[in-house]
Amino acid sequence: MSILRLTTLLFVLTVAELTAIAPAHADETLTLGVFAYRPDNVLQDRYQPLTDYLSRETGIQIELEILNQENMSRAIAANRLDFFLTNPSHFLLIRSERSLTGVLATLVRRSGESSTTSLGGVIFAKAERDDIQDLADIRNKTIASPGVHFLGGYQTQVLELLDAGIDIRRVNLIRFLGTHDRVVRSVLTGDADVGFIRTSILEQMAQADPDLFTRVKVLNGQRLSGFPYVVSTRLYPEWPLVALPHVNERSVRKIASALFAIEPEDEVALAVGIAGFSPPADYQSVEYLARTLRVPPYDQVPQLTWVDALQQYRLWVFTILILVILLITSSLWLARSKRQLASEQRRLRQLIRGWPQPALIIRDGRFVDTNPASVDLLRYASRESLIGKDLSVFSPEYQPDGLISWQKLAHMMARVAGGQVEQCEWVLNRSDGTEVWVELTMAPVDADDGRDDFILCSLYDINRRKRAEQRQRLAASVFEYAREAIFITDNHGMVLDVNDAYLTITGRTRKKAIGRLPPLPVDEGSGIFSSARSQGFWSGEFASRRNDGEGITLSVTLSSVRGDHGEVSHFVGIFSDVSRLKEQERRLRIMAHYDALTGMPNRVLFADRLQQAMALTKRQSGKLAVVYIDLDEFKPVNDAFGHEAGDQLLVEVATRMRAELREEDSLARIGGDEFAAIIMNVQDEAALESLLGRLLHQVATPVWVADHSVEVSASIGYTLFPQAEDLDGDQLLRQADHAMYQAKRCGRNRYVRFTEPSA
Repeated sequence: MSILRLTTLLFVLTVAELTAIAPAHADETLTLGVFAYRPDNVLQDRYQPLTDYLSRETGIQIELEILNQENMSRAIAANRLDFFLTNPSHFLLIRSERSLTGVLATLVRRSGESSTTSLGGVIFAKAERDDIQDLADIRNKTIASPGVHFLGGYQTQVLELLDAGIDIRRVNLIRFLGTHDRVVRSVLTGDADVGFIRTSILEQMAQADPDLFTRVKVLNGQRLSGFPYVVSTRLYPEWPLVALPHVNERSVRKIASALFAIEPEDEVALAVGIAGFSPPADYQSVEYLARTLRVPPYDQVPQLTWVDALQQYRLWVFTILILVILLITSSLWLARSKRQLASEQRRLRQLIRGWPQPALIIRDGRFVDTNPASVDLLRYASRESLIGKDLSVFSPEYQPDGLISWQKLAHMMARVAGGQVEQCEWVLNRSDGTEVWVELTMAPVDADDGRDDFILCSLYDINRRKRAEQRQRLAASVFEYAREAIFITDNHGMVLDVNDAYLTITGRTRKKAIGRLPPLPVDEGSGIFSSARSQGFWSGEFASRRNDGEGITLSVTLSSVRGDHGEVSHFVGIFSDVSRLKEQERRLRIMAHYDALTGMPNRVLFADRLQQAMALTKRQSGKLAVVYIDLDEFKPVNDAFGHEAGDQLLVEVATRMRAELREEDSLARIGGDEFAAIIMNVQDEAALESLLGRLLHQVATPVWVADHSVEVSASIGYTLFPQAEDLDGDQLLRQADHAMYQAKRCGRNRYVRFTEPSA
């Protein structure tokens, strides 16, 4: 009986536990963090299908976060991530800081129909850089990398170059840009000479930029069978996907099962650009690389305690202790004789260190001491960065006078050693790559014993002066060689200086230009200066005349120049001759709106004038007529006597018709032998028909062309405006055209008013 009760109790507890757990799993949400080795939006779009797939297959809500190294480390420390996918080097760093359960799976990347569980590094440069062909050419070049903790973007390349005898960490300027995309852009724009990125990045970016591989070249290319990407280094395991210890074991198994179930042809694999996930790879090769390069987490030397040292090196410690005692004993009697000299040297060094101007002490050609001002001038972190080096280390290869820096320095040092004081202008390289101009002074300092002689080197920053001189030279060059006229006036508008273009455009001599007003409109000149004084500038166009009386059009901009206290001290004006441009604009307007043969308005201008006439007629409650004129029997004349004779006939007929119209009326040629007219202020239709009769008479009058007298007639159709319906200009012109055809059908040489066709 007791056994039955016990069994029943266990069953009830099990059911209760499952009931409590089930809702928890139903509402469970896990977060997958992905290392941001490319821009966040690119990785968000790329890995979102993977999280959607895991959510769907496991029944657990999976959320995606794209994080850089610092943010991912913080998120892991705060237990805000449950899984993370990162590069192997970063994985080692996280593993050293936290207890992890191990790698859950290793990413399998896809490239077309191929796949790989390995990654490597790519070393590349711009295709046109002929000075960079192999690894040896990288020495002293500027390098762009996404970051120190990028396995494929920094560490693999450093080890490869180290094996080739090149330690770029000592001789190269390396810029860390955060992502692989920025590295590629930096090399393509010329901001860096060489780029370090991981494999597959160039292939991914080439999908959006097919010409990418024609603009870059890969250095130290490796031919690795079965590896689908360009590579410059040896290979290492691909990215690990890791589960953190706090994640429920059942959830871990579900995630692992879903990851290993991904096949290369699955939709999620194609969307993410992978071939799936494989069992965890062996990351010992990554640990070996990190230990060799002494990068985190293997950048700290194991601490050795005094107890360990004494136990392991007892004999050596005892021997060294005896030697130290002997050394102290021998030093005591030397200390008294050197104390005074040391005191003097300390006072001198304190004086130099406290001196506000950069100063250094040189002995045997190298810096032995310096003051903080020198460190600040060269933008280094500490004085130790300067000690032990000579001046040529901080100098460009050539000085501005064309001499090689170290050769020029050697000659100067030799003269200073002979007792001379050397002074010159010198260019130095700062730690950030910028240059600084200094006034260099080196003077010998002799000690009493002759053994501690040294050279005092002082530096005076003249960078600001040099920039001012450069700006002054540039401004003078612009003022002298600008093609636009430039003039400078005092605060009253009197010209103080002009450039050659001013003299060329105005035709004035320099003597007549200086001390006079610039070529501004007489009636507007004071207003222009007043506007520039109040608003800071004035801009406009106006007609002027050259010194010889020739008319020109000037486009002028006048700006005020203010002094230290905000008062206007000068005016600077710039103008150019736009006469040709204005004439060209006038010709273009004529070509666009007037008939080239008759000089009369064309169809475009006629339509514009018709719209204006209709608006005016509505306001005045008057009437207008739209007349359509077509010459009869014009084609036989054109065929018989040629196009030139036909053109003469058109010009003569157009001139006659224009003479019959009033100034307020318009006549336009809208086709080959077709004309249209706007008759304003039509008082009664009888007067209009009288005018149309005169037009027919003028057209029918014989015309003498090509030594022949020819006769043509005209068919005229017209319509009136306004009408009962609200019509536009095109409709009125079509009505007149329709009436003209009625005139042709009725026998030609007549006019017909438009009437609505009967139903």
